Amino acid sequence: MPKKLPKAVKDRAFKLYLTEEYSAKEIALQVSAEHGVVMSEQTIYAWVRADDWKQRLAETKAKAMEKVQDNESTKLARMQEEHQEMYKGIRDKAGSELQLLNFERAFDAVKALDIGIQGERQVAEGLINVQFIQDVVNILVEEIEDPDLIKKIAAKLKVLMASKDNE
Repeated sequence: MPKKLPKAVKDRAFKLYLTEEYSAKEIALQVSAEHGVVMSEQTIYAWVRADDWKQRLAETKAKAMEKVQDNESTKLARMQEEHQEMYKGIRDKAGSELQLLNFERAFDAVKALDIGIQGERQVAEGLINVQFIQDVVNILVEEIEDPDLIKKIAAKLKVLMASKDNE
């Protein structure tokens, strides 16, 4: 009759499994050492099958990716909203100043108005580009099951985004 291991042992094994950095044998050895129990890699394999750890791993990855995407989307949306408000303020101020002719030269008012309008357009174009990129990333995450390939693509996208930010 198999022995019953404490829940903390199984939970720790599952956390190690989620990292995808350890083999079943390494998980068994590490958990055994940490909790002072004796367990084999067969126990890990049995838990993987019985508790559907592979499915839970996939769900955890999907949730993590979704959270990262949501955080990035929220951050970009907030920045774009702030920029839109700033450019709108410039445009509004320039428009009212042009009407009151408080600028020393009409050209200054026209230039400020143009800066505000151009800025708003650029922010709007950025919104379209960000949504496109987000849609592409969502497709990649849904279709690619190889975690190493996803990591490589993510790294390349980060480099690409950083190079675009520096332009």
